[in-house]
Amino acid sequence: MAILRIQSDGDPFPAFAGHNGNNVPKNDGNSRTFEDGSEISDQTHDFSIKYRGGSNSNNPQIVDKDLPIGITTTGVVIYSPMASGNVLPLTGQAAASGYHWNVIENQSEFFQDICGGKPEIGGEYRYRSGAFYSQGFDGNSSFQNSSTYYAGGVSHPDGHSKIVGYALDGYPIYGPNGYQSPLSNSSGITRMISSYTLRETPLASRIRSYDQLPRGRYVEDYEFTSSGTLDQYNGRYCVTPDYTNGTYAYFLTFSDNNFTSPAFPYIVGRSTKEQRSI
Repeated sequence: MAILRIQSDGDPFPAFAGHNGNNVPKNDGNSRTFEDGSEISDQTHDFSIKYRGGSNSNNPQIVDKDLPIGITTTGVVIYSPMASGNVLPLTGQAAASGYHWNVIENQSEFFQDICGGKPEIGGEYRYRSGAFYSQGFDGNSSFQNSSTYYAGGVSHPDGHSKIVGYALDGYPIYGPNGYQSPLSNSSGITRMISSYTLRETPLASRIRSYDQLPRGRYVEDYEFTSSGTLDQYNGRYCVTPDYTNGTYAYFLTFSDNNFTSPAFPYIVGRSTKEQRSI
């Protein structure tokens, strides 16, 4: 199995980072300090990943809320939507025992930008949803001109999404569109659908009802139901323009065809399909 080594300063450029509701590129003279005082700082990322593109092995590893689970092609690390702490930063509300705040559904509390990211510990900019796809990658000439792979945009000529990153288990992460039939590249293009849905009735351990705390605020409010096109890891085995013989791949999930409303689990499920390098 090949080893994929990725080195990065962790900065989203040439993609944009959102700041105060605006897309702000690197070194344009504007501050990239967020509302809570955090600022994007260059990092020294050096990941050695066991590359599994083109394969379909299975040895799941639970996602850790405090460790990266992937990295985009611009070098930004990807984290789970689970908040690290159990207390909301602004209101100080504590999560129920065994529950984790969903950073994306508590966006105003965690100051996530319109790209689904934010600088966190040590100024490390982190993505926690696929909002960067439409807000930072698609239609961004700086991003598309940075690589021959993206020169024609974020989709292949037939409409299948291009690779936007790699999970740390070595499988590729694609944008939201794939083939209707996983093993047929002539079956047409469709948006990949998450198989996670919100629980109709909250678990008793949640303590607060949905009237008291809207559903979705905790990641535990979601359950896997096999209702979509993707599995519990938020991926599937399929052919793609890059892997014509097939590969396991993750997909960004959205609830709309404009790709403006990320759908849980957003990028990777509660486990990766394989063991990660970190």
